[in-house]
Amino acid sequence: MKTLVVKSCSKLQKLIDRIEPKSLNFIPTMGNLHEGHFSLIRKAKKKGGLNLVSIYVNPLQFNNKNDFKNYPRTLKKDLIQLRKLEVDLIFLPKTEFNSLDSVTIKLGKISEKLCGKYREGHFEGVATIILKFLLIIKPNRIFLGEKDYQQILVIKKIIKDFNLKVKVEIISTIRNADGVALSSRNSLIKNPKKLKKIINCLNKIKSRIMQDNFLQSDLEIYSEELMSFGIEKVNYLEILKEKELDCLDNRFSKCRIFISCIIEGVNFIDNIKVSKKLVLKKNYIRVASS
Repeated sequence: MKTLVVKSCSKLQKLIDRIEPKSLNFIPTMGNLHEGHFSLIRKAKKKGGLNLVSIYVNPLQFNNKNDFKNYPRTLKKDLIQLRKLEVDLIFLPKTEFNSLDSVTIKLGKISEKLCGKYREGHFEGVATIILKFLLIIKPNRIFLGEKDYQQILVIKKIIKDFNLKVKVEIISTIRNADGVALSSRNSLIKNPKKLKKIINCLNKIKSRIMQDNFLQSDLEIYSEELMSFGIEKVNYLEILKEKELDCLDNRFSKCRIFISCIIEGVNFIDNIKVSKKLVLKKNYIRVASS
């Protein structure tokens, strides 16, 4: 099947109805595609069925107009790459796709943590557009990158709340030789050495946790260390449970280290998984023995 580019919602729905695919895989993107996106596409292709990639820079999820304006856009290059990967369908929604008369979505506590604390309306904007995509496309699977972990939880919530029959496929974060996650925004940062120092910092925290020698209050020390690297602001540096992003307590739980900071005016986010379950005891973060 030749790669088809569609810009109209109604045309896309008619096309999908006409093809009647046994399985439809959906990979949502905001363009400026890189190896992280391509890994999602390759994973989808292995599942079989038709593969649909959307490119849409969603204005509803930007609480900063300059951030939206400066978001890297490389549509011509993206289309060439997608055709090389033999993607079946490419959906390029028109600007009216983000109509503000959309339903208001309540996300609860998941949207109030981490990025939700300082990016007002961000996750509601993500949820609104993803829901519209899912209702129009009706995919069997949606493929998401692990780097945007909080966003994955938001998307899982709307799928559950709206009783959508979509399986979420989570793909591991693709990183460069320095361990830095591939990201469209990261390409705007001119000094990559700062990014490497952030990843080194996260790995130091993880290593100390695994040595069973980490106080929760030590996170403040590492935040100060990050600022000494020339980072403008640390929005958060937290260790939270994978489920619902709850704080650590006296129950052993799967956890991640989450970070967001501002570098050269660019919002950098990342997270790394801790391989063993953690518990909080008298301000010490302890590791499960097995």
